Amino acid sequence: MKRFAVIFLSTFILILVQLSVWAGDAGRESQFSIGSGVRAVGIGGAFVGLADDASTIYWNQAGLALLDNQELNLMHVTLGEGSIFDVASYVYPNSRFGGFGVSFMRLGTNDIVRRQDWIDLGEFSYSTWQILLGYGRKLEGGFTVGTALKIVNQSLDNKSSNGIGIDLSFHKQIYKNISAGANFQDILPPRLRLSETPESFPTTILAGLGVKDLHLGGGFSHSLGLGFEKTDNRSFKLHVGVESKYSNYLALRAGFDRDNLTFGFGINYHRVHFDYAYKFMDELSDSHRLGLSINIGMSVSEKEHREKELESARGSTIILDERKRQFHFFKDLADDYFKNNSFDSAYIFYHRALAFNEDDRESRERIGQIEETRKALFERARKEKSEKDIIQPILDDYYTQAKAFADKGSYAAALDLINLALEVSPDNAKFISLKNKTNDIKEAEIKRLMDFALRADRDGRYADAISLYDRILEISPNNSDVKQYMARTSSELYNAQLISKGADLYARGELLESRSRFEEALKNDPNNRVATDYLNKIATALEEASELEDLQKNETVWKTYLTALEHFRNGDYETAVKLWEEVLKVYPGNKNTINNIEQARLRMKPKE
Repeated sequence: MKRFAVIFLSTFILILVQLSVWAGDAGRESQFSIGSGVRAVGIGGAFVGLADDASTIYWNQAGLALLDNQELNLMHVTLGEGSIFDVASYVYPNSRFGGFGVSFMRLGTNDIVRRQDWIDLGEFSYSTWQILLGYGRKLEGGFTVGTALKIVNQSLDNKSSNGIGIDLSFHKQIYKNISAGANFQDILPPRLRLSETPESFPTTILAGLGVKDLHLGGGFSHSLGLGFEKTDNRSFKLHVGVESKYSNYLALRAGFDRDNLTFGFGINYHRVHFDYAYKFMDELSDSHRLGLSINIGMSVSEKEHREKELESARGSTIILDERKRQFHFFKDLADDYFKNNSFDSAYIFYHRALAFNEDDRESRERIGQIEETRKALFERARKEKSEKDIIQPILDDYYTQAKAFADKGSYAAALDLINLALEVSPDNAKFISLKNKTNDIKEAEIKRLMDFALRADRDGRYADAISLYDRILEISPNNSDVKQYMARTSSELYNAQLISKGADLYARGELLESRSRFEEALKNDPNNRVATDYLNKIATALEEASELEDLQKNETVWKTYLTALEHFRNGDYETAVKLWEEVLKVYPGNKNTINNIEQARLRMKPKE
């Protein structure tokens, strides 16, 4: 694999260098080549191979399928002569359907003086904007593919024109944290007509390599980007950049973008990221770029993990409900047979009911009564008639019933009847043969089900495993090994329920309640990484706990806090909790708010 990666990288770079030799420099380029995303600009635009934030909708739409967070990304750029470039992008990744994104990019200049024969005739403006509708999807072998539909508008004074274009992009994970990408921008170029001669955007090829998360010590992680750009009739351009992050709070960036140096930095606070970049511009005033990114909602990986936990929890509930249903089904059948004095059938179905609830005292008492009744009947029969005349019809009936049960897979019921017959006739070869055959079939079925159950257990499919253990207990109600496995797996399911509830409480800002769930899960399973990670997050949030004074500095938040307090005093605890949860979104570690929510929930419980 390493050898393949080296060969791929070498070939990739040689092809791009050769393209640079062939390139000329006599054409125009898209006005949107300024780029998207302050972070990407800060590393010199070497972002095609990295493609890991919302700006990838411009650089490489294939990267949309690899994102982990919904993100809103804003960029503001000041250019010379009063020109302004703004970008707003939103991306929505989905593990099942791929990644979606929309971006609005606008370049505009106002207050342009109109002159004729050196006479000032007023002012006019110029602007061009485009909307990108992007989509990316994973393919087999680590490949992703993406595309973007462009709707472009250009306006000059009182003239305006629209056009439609298409981008096509690719991304490939080469080896561990090394990836490559390519974007064919305007492969179907927009055509605009502001004058008699229509113009179309030139096709641009962006290609690049990315290396993510190199840890070289000192608490820093580093990402490197190398990019190449070729626009029709223009020279080959180079993009190089590096980003160094410290503890995911601070990022330092530097790069080379086409012909100019860039540098920048980023500050991260929970879900909010502020970015700044500066680019030296030849023959133009240098450019300041400001950016803001906000992660929205749960990440794709958190959703997948939570769905798995919820599925396990649902599986546990379904299994418990099914066991109760099966117990009552067989118990009701047994009761009906018992009332009608059909003691043999009642005996069988009471045993089957016990397979689903072995602690049911009434079923055990009824079984004891039936056994005592049978003994009394046999004793009375011996006194009145010969043993052969009385016993043989009963044995024949037992044999017929036992064989029917065995053929249907009800091995426990069949063996119960066989054992009853052997108590009366211990040397009966017919029943001994049927017992051996039934035991062999039963053991083979138990082994088959046990193999499936253990495999499901190893794969973490606890609901399936418990369902299979249940089926084994139907066949062999007193199987102690299966009961041990079932107890252990039920514990795993219970832990999954604890983690699922803890994650839900964490998302709602109930940090202390959430912590108690994860602590219990960790007590049951000291090596549970999910519980450990959440407890670390909660500890960090509580360490950064804010005071009431911090809330008072934020007029909107403080007003929400006081409104919630008013609802609390009036007994409207549900509304109070909702409003305090809004406060926690801004100040997640505020102890006063957390305590207030806990008090409100305690007062809500009696109503439930």
